[in-house]
Amino acid sequence: SSGINAEYGTVGFISSMSRNFCGGCNRLRLTHDGMLKVCLFGKDEVSLRDILRDSNLPEEKRTEMLHAVIAGAVKKKKFSHGGVESIKEQMKRPMILIGG
Repeated sequence: SSGINAEYGTVGFISSMSRNFCGGCNRLRLTHDGMLKVCLFGKDEVSLRDILRDSNLPEEKRTEMLHAVIAGAVKKKKFSHGGVESIKEQMKRPMILIGG
């Protein structure tokens, strides 16, 4: 990222398209409907909602399953932009439906 210093603050730009930092990105996004996204540019999502809503699961088992699902999703994270070459042509949820 780069920035401009001003008298009352700083304006910064995240240049993820021209300066790819995906390989070191540690951000996750939980959508309004309980889906976990490991990349805003990717279309892959994993449901955490189903595990959280399963009233038949003991708390310990639920926690174990959540850890496993989240770890599995993070391990599959692509090195750059959700693993796609052309982001403009990729079908994915618009930001307004992802939240944040």
